[in-house]
Amino acid sequence: MDFIKRFFSSKSKSYEHLNDESDDDQFGSMEIDELFVYHFKQNGGAFFYPDDMDDFKTGLLKLLKYLDIEAFMVLERSYFHFLNKLNIPVTDQFDKTGVLLGGCEALIADEGSIMTTATHTKAYRNVELPQRRVIVALTNQITSNKTQALIDINNKYEKPPANIQTMSIFAQPKNDLSGNKWYETYLFLIEN
Repeated sequence: MDFIKRFFSSKSKSYEHLNDESDDDQFGSMEIDELFVYHFKQNGGAFFYPDDMDDFKTGLLKLLKYLDIEAFMVLERSYFHFLNKLNIPVTDQFDKTGVLLGGCEALIADEGSIMTTATHTKAYRNVELPQRRVIVALTNQITSNKTQALIDINNKYEKPPANIQTMSIFAQPKNDLSGNKWYETYLFLIEN
């Protein structure tokens, strides 16, 4: 796991000052992207902020090797073609034991969660998809809360997409008696 900590440390934009011992006063002074990263990491997510497309490609190839898989599973046609152009191994064959790579609608800052819709997951519910996920998002997808994310979705689409879901637990909880579903999640956040 040390590899992931080293690999997913930001180069171009440092979030190292977001330590695990933050108090409520620090939240008030955080920018929205810092707040998201803080909560996302607290929830167990692995975060990578690539400098450019070469850095993004290198990161994906290293992650492919680290996860010990042949190819990323992709449901979204636009990602499938984009990653093929970058020579990243991808497959459109559904495999629940694979690693799903895709986009999202929003990154929710106040809880560090990721919101998806049928645009990204088709008709599958989160529990029907692979537990290991790679999410590619843009910095302008960070919203302050779920309400704002839903407003943004309504403004973005003439007819809002179905299957709106949120993932918020990115590492297996210790002593989890509630049975909450968790997702091993790697986020590539790209400046737009």
